[in-house]
Amino acid sequence: MFQLFQIRGFGEFISDTFQFLKNYGKNYFKNYLKHAFVALLLLMVSMALIGTFYYRVLITTVGFTGTETYDNAFVTENVVLLIVGMIAIVIISLYLALLNYSYPVYYLRLVGENPNKMPELQSIKTLVKNDFGRLLLFGLLSVIVFSIIGIVAFSIAAILSFVIIGIFIFILLMPTFITWYSLTLYYYLNKNQSFFDALKYAFYTITNNFWNIIGANLCMLIIVYVLSMAVTMIPYMIMMITMVLGMEGIESSQSMNSSNISIFLVVMVIVYCFSILVSMLLNHLLLIQTGLVYYSEREKLEQNTMRQSIDEIGKHE
Repeated sequence: MFQLFQIRGFGEFISDTFQFLKNYGKNYFKNYLKHAFVALLLLMVSMALIGTFYYRVLITTVGFTGTETYDNAFVTENVVLLIVGMIAIVIISLYLALLNYSYPVYYLRLVGENPNKMPELQSIKTLVKNDFGRLLLFGLLSVIVFSIIGIVAFSIAAILSFVIIGIFIFILLMPTFITWYSLTLYYYLNKNQSFFDALKYAFYTITNNFWNIIGANLCMLIIVYVLSMAVTMIPYMIMMITMVLGMEGIESSQSMNSSNISIFLVVMVIVYCFSILVSMLLNHLLLIQTGLVYYSEREKLEQNTMRQSIDEIGKHE
């Protein structure tokens, strides 16, 4: 049984994240992919449409198909499709962002309520549905507030970048903002606090144990980056080799037929969509780790494990 309510330090934040995935990972990602499948599919289709448009313009502009200028008729006829596709990408991306950040909050809540039972997708959907209005409000406020704070913080870091401390601040800003944002959502949803109260409590939690929390998050960021690069490098290499071979064919034939264009387009879209999916899934390592920070802080304040042990002793007696 995974112990969610537990006081953790630097090493435990990292090791328990992987232990959580060992215990719940299969169920966690299976439910997530089911929950996000429609949105992910629509996002991939929208990106494919936009990619097709720009790829067609690029190919005709540089003369790969024997033309000297881009296809004006193609641009004019598909401008509505382009606008719709871009609007769809923005809306779907915002929805997926809310889903990605809220999903681990609800999943860990269900684990905390019953560690011996795997959370069910329907239970998660119900929680999301009940809090959907608050999630939209959180999304709106967080974009405004964190954008302002981010601009100020990164501006100060940029000014100080001429000295060593500025570079050090730059390194810490990214894990700090990721943790602060995600932790704010944990307080906002689980404690039913207002946005600014949640923001304040999340900030206090981080500052009270800064080096352990941010150090662990920075290490997890590096792990996620390395894993993402390792997983996506092979398809990227295949794409580059395909493009190089295609360019060699162009040099010899001075033209590119429609089948070659289609191959390039399909490979590019598949690689890009695959990279996005991998990044989204790996990002959950950071969100789960932040959840462990939240439950570690709750254990300090509420001593849930101790009270549960006393209750169990009372039952046995």
